[in-house]
Amino acid sequence: MRIRASAAVVGGALALSTLAVPAAQASGSEGDTRITKVVVDGDDLVPVGTSAKTFEVSVTATDDSGIKGADAFGLHGPGGGHASTGRPTCTQLDATTSTCTASVTIDPKADHLTDANAGTWYVDARVDANDGGYDDKENAHSFSLQRATRITTADATPESVKKSGTVTVTGTITRVNWETLRYEGYRSPDVSFGFRREGGSTYVPLSTVRADSQGHLRATTTASLDGSFRFAFPGASTSARSSGAGDSVDVRGTTAGAPTAVAHGAPHPLDVTFSGTRLNDGKNIVVGTQTPKKAAVSFTLRHGADVDIHAPDFVVGVELYRGGSLDEAYALLDDAKPSCVDSPASPATLATCTATVTADPAELRNEMAGVWKTGIYAIAFNGQDRNHPQDASQIGLAKRDSAKDFALQRFTRLTADAAPEPVKKGRTITVTGQITRASWDDGKYHGFTSGTPAKLQYRKKSASSYTTLKFTGQVLDGGHVTATTPATYDGYYRLTYPHSWITPDVASAGDYVDVR
Repeated sequence: MRIRASAAVVGGALALSTLAVPAAQASGSEGDTRITKVVVDGDDLVPVGTSAKTFEVSVTATDDSGIKGADAFGLHGPGGGHASTGRPTCTQLDATTSTCTASVTIDPKADHLTDANAGTWYVDARVDANDGGYDDKENAHSFSLQRATRITTADATPESVKKSGTVTVTGTITRVNWETLRYEGYRSPDVSFGFRREGGSTYVPLSTVRADSQGHLRATTTASLDGSFRFAFPGASTSARSSGAGDSVDVRGTTAGAPTAVAHGAPHPLDVTFSGTRLNDGKNIVVGTQTPKKAAVSFTLRHGADVDIHAPDFVVGVELYRGGSLDEAYALLDDAKPSCVDSPASPATLATCTATVTADPAELRNEMAGVWKTGIYAIAFNGQDRNHPQDASQIGLAKRDSAKDFALQRFTRLTADAAPEPVKKGRTITVTGQITRASWDDGKYHGFTSGTPAKLQYRKKSASSYTTLKFTGQVLDGGHVTATTPATYDGYYRLTYPHSWITPDVASAGDYVDVR
């Protein structure tokens, strides 16, 4: 790297000049020599902290006569940054193709690296063929020279929390300043806030947060399962990716699902499969503010003749969860143990299993509304203690992720008031209403604004069904809805609102109008 600060001050800012910059060469080629691939440091990302960083540049080229060699690769980027690799070593892949690799070291101390040098850099490469052909490319490839970042170990509080309680997680992200050679608070773009279920291997993103000017991170979530929380930065063109260590939280009042209980070992596959899952009679689960909602679950379990599903150490379970799979669930709505009834065939290798799951509004938060999954598992502990199995290899495990997806929705109310009553034929009828939705956070109903319009519907006094007259337009602040229509015949007017992942279909009661 060759960047130096000059003694000249231009317009109040310190001007940068470069020393020992290679003379520019024109791109061009001769013959059928072609550069086909360039890779920098394996993934085209070069993070640099406060110490020297050595990385490789690999250029693959082809020619009918084979590749003879390559010149040192030139690198250049923002802030007047220039660097050059050593002489490449070429490795023949086949008779016509070789990969030429060379390394380069960038030292933020010796090279006087500045923050302005971070960003997109380019590789200039020339490769020569055995028959005299060559390919010389400026900007043959781009890569990112990044300022290294660090994220502290997350601090989750409280570390023992009741199910559905609030967990607050804090941390700090810093980024290297190449000019001071220190890490400083970084007001970063989106940082991922993730959760890893106890026994799982992967952090599942819950949300994104942004740091303040000092790099402080803060996120809140609802406690559902035992596990760990952490922050991770995905990186940007000028800033390297990083992740902090996780902090675990013990959630009281939860029962760990059976798949998690054996996740640390290596259970063998169990000859059990699941099919025909049905939840809540095919409907979504809608929950208000007071009464727990119970929903029936049924499925078919098929098993090998040597599997005793009625043994005392055989467990079948149903979990309503969020996450990529049962193992990586980050939220649990309920965990039920079904009862299974054998088919009349002999030997019985087919059973119908039923269970009841419960969604209790006292354990829900508004953020939990949306898409959920139904998972099913079966475990044969084969004589071992269910809670403390000693030999995981003796355990049989079968499971099915996403056996049935459904929406957990907040119960919604809609009113309608048609006026005037009575009204002269041809005059305008105004129908007003309000749409309110259950809040699981405070146990009350609140109106909400929505860009999705409601519908105004009408049923003639002598008719049995409603017809749609018009859309009402946007649902205004507080959930207020207004629509007008000419009066025609005696009849009923009502409002309806369509479903979403968090809101069910809802229709008001009809309001009768006498048209004179």
